[in-house]
Amino acid sequence: MQTKSYDDLLALTTALIGAGSLTDPEKAQILQFVNRRAHEAYQTSESWPRYMVAGEERTISTTPAQTVPYVEASKDNIAEFIRIHRDQPFLNRSSREFEFYVTSQGAHIMNISSNDAGSAFVTYKKEFTPFTDTSTDIPQEWFYFIAHGAYADFLRVQDKQEEAIAEEQVAGTYLALELEKIDNRVNNTNLVNRFSTYVSRQAR
Repeated sequence: MQTKSYDDLLALTTALIGAGSLTDPEKAQILQFVNRRAHEAYQTSESWPRYMVAGEERTISTTPAQTVPYVEASKDNIAEFIRIHRDQPFLNRSSREFEFYVTSQGAHIMNISSNDAGSAFVTYKKEFTPFTDTSTDIPQEWFYFIAHGAYADFLRVQDKQEEAIAEEQVAGTYLALELEKIDNRVNNTNLVNRFSTYVSRQAR
């Protein structure tokens, strides 16, 4: 997946502002706007490909019992649990899907049988990590939304409300186009959409 650097993002935002250069306080302000907009984009969908992990094996903790924690060594932190299976899912054979509920400690698996192993296969959304002024991993799919959104925020600080509203609409259009793309992908898969049946729920 393609990425851009924060330098690229700052250059575009600076160009939109129309400034030859920004002061250090303004640069710090832009970075805050960028992370606010990036988090906004992140929150709009659980299906962003770069944040989606499908069917990763995770340890089932015994303290608390029957719980898959948010954090496990050498693996990405889980921000949102989407689906949990007993065996590797989305291959050529079906896999029993667990019911679960989420607490502050992780996903508590319900109706787990004594025959189930000490691990489960989790489909989840990775945790969002804020960007810094040296980041080189700005998602290409968010690039123009973030730049125009940060510009809109900058305009509001300058009390240019009408211009900010117009720029907000530009930013929203960029994000909507990217969301349409991932919605089309999701509609062609069952990574997120769960089909609940008696067979998928029963303990075996």
